[in-house]
Amino acid sequence: MIKIQETTLLQTGNCLLIGPKVFQQKDQELRRSFSECSNNTTANQLIIPGGGSGSSSSEVAETVRCACCSVPEDCTAAYIRRVRAAHCGSWVCGLCAEAVGERLRREPGAGVEAALRSHTAVCRDFNATTRLNPKLSLAGSMRDIARRSFNRRASSSATTCHDELRASKTMERAVSCQPRFFA
Repeated sequence: MIKIQETTLLQTGNCLLIGPKVFQQKDQELRRSFSECSNNTTANQLIIPGGGSGSSSSEVAETVRCACCSVPEDCTAAYIRRVRAAHCGSWVCGLCAEAVGERLRREPGAGVEAALRSHTAVCRDFNATTRLNPKLSLAGSMRDIARRSFNRRASSSATTCHDELRASKTMERAVSCQPRFFA
């Protein structure tokens, strides 16, 4: 066992298990033994593959930010290179990569760069409105829904309403209203 700060590390084979915190109380260390924990990895444990052995430069985690949503993630250099190669040199997080892939499936002729630009614009709009002021965003969304509903109703009934208005403005002649010429 290796003790680093307030975390107990246990090296097993090729994995490094970060176990529960070590608590100190009145010069006595109180440790929860690993046997008290479940065999499965719990919420306060993290398994790092290859953490115990000497890691090479490609296994060192780097922090990168997503080109679309700006969420930072820690990834290995090899993974970062793979993602950048697949997305025109931009690093994209997993969620945004799925959104870009979905856009490519819907519009196969658009290309990766166009799908990436489109998703970046969606993320930028979301960050500019929804995250800053959720109530204003809700009001804007409700306005858009009402506008689309009104436009749909107006366009579907426009031809019938227009024809009815035109018909009501003209008067038809009855038989009794025929002009008579007196000689």
